[in-house]
Amino acid sequence: MDISTEKAGKKNATPRNWLGKARRSIAVLATVALISMSTPAFAVTKEPATSSTSSNIAEGANSGAASTAGPVEIAEAASSSFKVASTPTISGTAKVGSKLTAKAGKWSPKAKFTYQWYRGSSKLKGATKSSYIPVAADRGKSLKVRVTAKAKGYKNTSKTSRSKKIAAGTIKPSSKLKISGTSRYGSTISASVKLPSGSKVSYQWYKNNKKVKGATKKSYKLAAKDIGAKYQVRLGVTKSGYNKLNLTSNIVKINKAVFTVKSAPKISGTKHVSKTLKASAGSFSPKPTSYSYQWLRNSKSIKNATKSSYKLTSSDAGSKISVKVTAKKKNYSNRSSTSAKVSIAKPSTTVIKHDGTYRVGSSLKPGLYKATGTGGSCYWERLSGFGGSFDEINANHFGPANGYVRILNSDKGFSTSDCGSWKKAPSTGANASTISKDGSYRVGIDIKPGLYRSTNSGACYWATLTDFTGDFEDLITNDFSYDRNILVEIPRSAKGFEKSGCGTLKRVG
Repeated sequence: MDISTEKAGKKNATPRNWLGKARRSIAVLATVALISMSTPAFAVTKEPATSSTSSNIAEGANSGAASTAGPVEIAEAASSSFKVASTPTISGTAKVGSKLTAKAGKWSPKAKFTYQWYRGSSKLKGATKSSYIPVAADRGKSLKVRVTAKAKGYKNTSKTSRSKKIAAGTIKPSSKLKISGTSRYGSTISASVKLPSGSKVSYQWYKNNKKVKGATKKSYKLAAKDIGAKYQVRLGVTKSGYNKLNLTSNIVKINKAVFTVKSAPKISGTKHVSKTLKASAGSFSPKPTSYSYQWLRNSKSIKNATKSSYKLTSSDAGSKISVKVTAKKKNYSNRSSTSAKVSIAKPSTTVIKHDGTYRVGSSLKPGLYKATGTGGSCYWERLSGFGGSFDEINANHFGPANGYVRILNSDKGFSTSDCGSWKKAPSTGANASTISKDGSYRVGIDIKPGLYRSTNSGACYWATLTDFTGDFEDLITNDFSYDRNILVEIPRSAKGFEKSGCGTLKRVG
């Protein structure tokens, strides 16, 4: 090797290194200036020599020289961090079914938050709200929540709460447990309570505080042996993720069964003093094995009147009579039902006892009277005077003594012969459906209106009437015939009906 040549090389080394460094610096500064003008959001940082782009830039300045300062990287400018960022907390009772709520705490500046709940380290799918209700799968596990804060110009920042271990939930009924149904023999009683969905229930019925064998269903049918006993039901309620709940109902006493009244008793018979009334028991369900009776006068019990029939006395005149029937059967409570009241007529006052002529006035007042005789040749006259002339007869009648007369205010006198005594007409009557005796009757009081039929064997006369004055104007319609088959329509609008002959008329419609 030539020493002079080597020395010469060493002598010129310093100028060449200075020039290379200068060239490399100028290239870097030019590149930085160009990038700064086009992209102001970036800054120059120094990084390890891993960027091929940085290396290429350096090499473009001086491709033949080694780098001693390392490559330069252009990076995005960092956003600001939150000034205050709290660790979130969880409020609420940590058990299944109870609501937990995430509290983000204090953050500055103001931020919008998103939430993610975790079971242990695993995300809970869909649990992205500020609140969460633990389910059965969370029992015994730890829950936490991650809160992420977002604000314009600031880095997204996440904070995670401390974990809470989830205990078993508490089953909460929405109503009290009680026994529903009628607590009587023959009825069914049931356990009644409102429980959360998903609950499973076991039942046990108790009689006088002792388990009833096999009585493990929601309902229990009461038997005769249960009468007088005290019943209660107890429930065991379970639900996944929850502690077992035990419930005890109220106590009910079991009574006898009761009858249902299907129809009330009825009274039949003539409603007059000395006549006998009869009671039908009505109908009950189930059918009673026996009945008892109590007759009532104006709603008060009549002493010793405790049979199914009752003979009217003078004390009953003008009163209202009813009967109370009591149904009886083993294992059933007695049940009573009372009939409708019937009015008992006052005895008619006898106004005329003998045949003769009477002045209408203080002793014989205008009104409706009924003859009590039994013959068929009763004759009476209503008079305008007592001179004996034909013109003084206002109206007259000849026929059966079983009949009525109405004396008017305009009448001066009244004459009667073979009619028996005359009494004031009673306000009530038999309201019968059969007409056998000849005479006159009040429609709706003595007889019912309707269609009557008779098989006649002789002469027949009948008439429907508006009143009993004997005037021709009282007549609605009439008929006289020898027909064997008789049909008579007695209208509801008629006040009276009379017949002579005709046989016995029976109501057919």
